[in-house]
Amino acid sequence: MVTKKMEYDTSLVGSHMPTFQYAASVLKEMIDLVKSVQHPTSNKLVFQTLPKRMRRRAMSHHPKRLPRKYRTAHIAQMSKSGRPQQVNRPSRKYRRRPRNLLADYLRRQRKHKWLETHIWHAKRFHMIERWGYRLPYGSCDKTFRACYRASAEHCLLQDISFYACIEMRGLLEDLEKGFEHLTSQHIGLRITASTFVNGRREGSVDLFKYKEYPFKALGRVNFLWRPLTQGQKQEQNLNRVLWLWMHPSSSHCIVEELIKVFELKSAKITKIPLGIEDENPKIDGSSKMSAKIQRRLKFMTKFTVRQNIPTYKNNLATIELRELSGTINRFRLTGPLAQRVLSHAFKVKDFDRLINAKKTWVGDLLGEQTFLDTYKQQQQYWEKCQKLLTSPSQLLSNMVLALCIEDPRLHRPKKRTKAISKTKSDYNEDLEELLVDMPSALSESSLWEQCIRDRVSNEMVTSHSYYGLREKQAIVPGQPCQFEDALQPIPVLLIQRPGSQRSNFVRLGYGCGWDVIAPAGYGLHIWLSCIMWGARPGGLREFETIGREMGIEQHSPDTISGRRMAAERYVELRDKYFRLPPNKRVSYRKLSILSPFRAPFSELVRDWKSDTTNVNDFYVLRDRSKLKDIVECIKRSNPVKFPSSLKSECLIQLRLSVKRRGSPNNFSLICLPIRNDFKRNLKHIYLRSNDPVFTEPLLSDPNEKERKKFRLQHKKLLKRLRARRIREKRKKQETSNTKVYIRSAGTAAICAAQFKKMCELWLPEDTSTLYTVRKQGCRDVFGYLTSVNFCLSEGTVGGIGYVTAEGLKSLLKLCQKCHLKEPMCLVRPNNSRHYRFATFKVNLDVW
Repeated sequence: MVTKKMEYDTSLVGSHMPTFQYAASVLKEMIDLVKSVQHPTSNKLVFQTLPKRMRRRAMSHHPKRLPRKYRTAHIAQMSKSGRPQQVNRPSRKYRRRPRNLLADYLRRQRKHKWLETHIWHAKRFHMIERWGYRLPYGSCDKTFRACYRASAEHCLLQDISFYACIEMRGLLEDLEKGFEHLTSQHIGLRITASTFVNGRREGSVDLFKYKEYPFKALGRVNFLWRPLTQGQKQEQNLNRVLWLWMHPSSSHCIVEELIKVFELKSAKITKIPLGIEDENPKIDGSSKMSAKIQRRLKFMTKFTVRQNIPTYKNNLATIELRELSGTINRFRLTGPLAQRVLSHAFKVKDFDRLINAKKTWVGDLLGEQTFLDTYKQQQQYWEKCQKLLTSPSQLLSNMVLALCIEDPRLHRPKKRTKAISKTKSDYNEDLEELLVDMPSALSESSLWEQCIRDRVSNEMVTSHSYYGLREKQAIVPGQPCQFEDALQPIPVLLIQRPGSQRSNFVRLGYGCGWDVIAPAGYGLHIWLSCIMWGARPGGLREFETIGREMGIEQHSPDTISGRRMAAERYVELRDKYFRLPPNKRVSYRKLSILSPFRAPFSELVRDWKSDTTNVNDFYVLRDRSKLKDIVECIKRSNPVKFPSSLKSECLIQLRLSVKRRGSPNNFSLICLPIRNDFKRNLKHIYLRSNDPVFTEPLLSDPNEKERKKFRLQHKKLLKRLRARRIREKRKKQETSNTKVYIRSAGTAAICAAQFKKMCELWLPEDTSTLYTVRKQGCRDVFGYLTSVNFCLSEGTVGGIGYVTAEGLKSLLKLCQKCHLKEPMCLVRPNNSRHYRFATFKVNLDVW
């Protein structure tokens, strides 16, 4: 029998243990220690268990900051907390590849369209989303005064390609009958006037809804007729082509009204052929473009050219309407140096030096003698303009000049150069030749043909190819290359703008310039050429500045675009007002202001109307004969000859200038003075005092106590509801074994109702039933200012406003009784109690 041998240790008195058992127990303890180290049961995160020398602040959201063996556990812990795992953004080198960059540009154009100059503007301008486009508003630099100086003394450049363009085709008689119901002969020349039908001048007219003149104005439209050739003038029953240019804010309504008046219906959408054949056509004869060319043609403005163009026709197919928005570029150059900028940027193409003319669009036309004669006449006239003109205002107003120019990239300077104006010593001929000897074919252009416009856009040499050829063939930098003679000519239309024609209203000639119409694809090249020759770029802000300096408003309050913009601005200003804390808000009730964020013209007309019937609409007076009568009444201060046929619903546009100190703002009140105001004004002039003529007494706010009481009640209600939820939570905690959460408040409806009630207590603007706009202060209100700012041309604060006819008549009577040489009215800002005198002028060319 084998007995188990026991080991004996003298240090252990009376105890015996085998060695293998001791080793096994120690090994088990070591395994447990290793597990506890590798898988700790503490509440610390993985990156918190690292030594302090290895910890980084970014470890909580960047797993790659940790050592590799801890990353998996760290990602698992972060996923439990509900934080999404961060996806690595592709590198900038990958994102800036041409293919990926172009895809990103197309994705960003899904909601708002881009102009061809968008990328250039996006790097230098504040961009805003308006009318379905992404447009530049103002430069990031401080260029407010610089843009005014450019428009007055130099050249200001603006991209107005976002203007909607509509093409109409039909007999002249049919078009004339349709537009008779949309316009009126009292506001100016009609669309079918003889001075416009020949196509030598561009015209403008105000459109109204069907037989609703003078109410329900749609907006102002610029129109241009396609000129007839010598052969077409002898034909009868010839379809004429008419282009209508309108602001995008009212284009949709105008198109709907044209469809209604001419009884048009949507025709089958026509696809415009691309005209590009594949180098390796298939056996069946069909051609297919490469994917690279398709992506390039989709970019920028060309995406509309290649897409479907909406077309409308009537039942007899005698009238056709097509929307050409986005298929044509249009640029506006304002200022006396606009002529010099275009003279340097545009060089007429010399067809004798043209290589491979048959491959271009002009190859088929070079064999026609009429085309060559027209081209020579236009070239000679443009050369005379370059030699003689110092300002576009010296030409016939609104004249149209067609040119075939070279690629603008050929004459672009390396550094930005200012085009210098000519002086009187440079004159060699009489300027009267430009007005007397005007060829009849100046406005004939190939740009009217859709197929030619598409071919010009398709056959354009890209900038990458152009500079690649320059690198290969240019031996001397800056010298012309042989391939440049093979570049196609570009047909463009130049439209002169005369600017101000009334010296007693605005400085004579201010706002003159040129409009350039060019095919799609060449927009950025023309833009860069004009910029490099000294033109200063501008945005939407400059439209408002130029209009204010000229005393006109682009969006009248009675038009559709004016109403929409007024509603949007009202919501924006009202929300901004209520975002302020209560102690920072202006109490307009104390200032006797009923409508601080809009001009309530409907209620104003209602208060000045003699009868008691309600007025639902108003209109701006555009009848030039009646406006001239009003001007004569103001000059002679004779209200007896004031037009008696004016309706009480009409508003008269004025341009106001503050006499002394004072800075009115938008929606300022135009009020009637009293006799004491004129006496007090004379006293201030004698004492050389700049104090206000009259100060509105400060009123008490009747809703102030109610607002405080209502606010305290609302706070108490929210506290009571929260206490109720806390009690519910504590009751559940007594019986529940799991963690209990407090339920959601659900007080959104209560807070919304309270906010609505507080807004009514702050701004009770129910002017149609509760208050009278005319008697809101101590002085009768008879008008509002809509666009106010510092007038740089006159050095005073001024703006554009609208007054009622009855109010203006009452003012003229008062001024005649007080024997004033120049009638004046009172102006009060909506955030002040001070009344100050202002002079005014009536605008005869109301938009």
